[in-house]
Amino acid sequence: MNPRPSFDLLAPIYHHLERITYGPFLHRCRTAHLCQLAGSYRALVLGDGDGRFLADLLRVNPHIHVDSLDISKGMLTLARRRLDGSPVGAHRVRFVLADARSTVWPDAGYDLIVTNFFLDCFSVDELEPLIDRVAAVSLPGSLWLDGDFRLPAGRWSRAVAQVILEGMYLFFRLTTRLPARRLTDPAPFLVANGFTLTSEFTWLRGFLSSRLWMRRGTIPP
Repeated sequence: MNPRPSFDLLAPIYHHLERITYGPFLHRCRTAHLCQLAGSYRALVLGDGDGRFLADLLRVNPHIHVDSLDISKGMLTLARRRLDGSPVGAHRVRFVLADARSTVWPDAGYDLIVTNFFLDCFSVDELEPLIDRVAAVSLPGSLWLDGDFRLPAGRWSRAVAQVILEGMYLFFRLTTRLPARRLTDPAPFLVANGFTLTSEFTWLRGFLSSRLWMRRGTIPP
């Protein structure tokens, strides 16, 4: 296993860094499918960072209970503070400080998995077993929301995206010890675990994408 990365150094400035580089687009990507998550009851949210998506999820879904797992103590602290100052139901969240590559999951039987800007943090050798592990605790019929960077189809858009991604990966390797060196599309691994793409929104000529997947089968009554 690659060394454990740490986002604690970036936690206090991450929101500002995101706004400077991409404006509102990353959060639009996180929340594009929120209305389709209103029927979920048990969620595993991985790497949510400072809790902005989590607060929005609790706001639109008054019934959901969430396990929010992050490797960064600093990010979890920010997420707790955000929910403590909000009337959206902090008591419905269990925060877990852990490495998703090796942790024993706090629960099983999730009907919603969320990996916004999370799966891009892993090398291709780590990504497949990680997705296998997460899929193993998801129910038939569960949803998987994955908002992230993608390589666009267009020739010039793809070339520009590759340059930007190389700079981003270099920055995060230097500041967080991020193991990944390039972007790996998780779609084949999700498909292999029985998930089918049901909806996708894109921005910036396809450089940003929010995908909603559903696992084959039905959720037991």
